[in-house]
Amino acid sequence: MPLVQVREKAQITIPSKIRKTLGIKEGDYLEVETEGNKIVLIPKILIDKAEAVTLSKEGEKMLKEALEDVKKGRIKKFKNAEELIDDLHK
Repeated sequence: MPLVQVREKAQITIPSKIRKTLGIKEGDYLEVETEGNKIVLIPKILIDKAEAVTLSKEGEKMLKEALEDVKKGRIKKFKNAEELIDDLHK
């Protein structure tokens, strides 16, 4: 297990193997939490507010269309999640 040293201004360097595994690059954001006596770093993606609004509107439109499909009986029924996933991959 690699060790890191806390440097000036409380900075640490995340070992390259861990950065590569998680796809962390310079400029990325990490959420910092504690779990007991551990520090947990969680990679996060930030998006522009305008993009979030656009995605929200698209999601709302898709949800309305899906509800219409349910009302009109155009939705397939699946026995379990695996059956649904298999159908989505077709």
